[in-house]
Amino acid sequence: MDARRIIERRKTLGRSAARNMSRKFADVTTSSLVRTYQHEVERQKSMVRKAEFAQQRLMFVVGALRQMFADENFVNLLRAEELATLPKYLAERVWPGGSIA
Repeated sequence: MDARRIIERRKTLGRSAARNMSRKFADVTTSSLVRTYQHEVERQKSMVRKAEFAQQRLMFVVGALRQMFADENFVNLLRAEELATLPKYLAERVWPGGSIA
């Protein structure tokens, strides 16, 4: 984002005007742009790893719920305690119809 902002500023103001900007923008070098880019790449890779981990946990929970809801005694216990509902998103993943049989 910083690199894009600097390039746009140079396009609109020209190189000499961009150099006369505040000290914060005057110290931008190719190495600092590369470093900023690498930090952004690492941030996005980290976000992908976290998303994959969350997806794996969700699949584990869905599998566990499918096994638990296959047990009729467990389903009857949930109904007796008035806990037979799941959030819509989770229910749709556990059963194609989205509701307890």
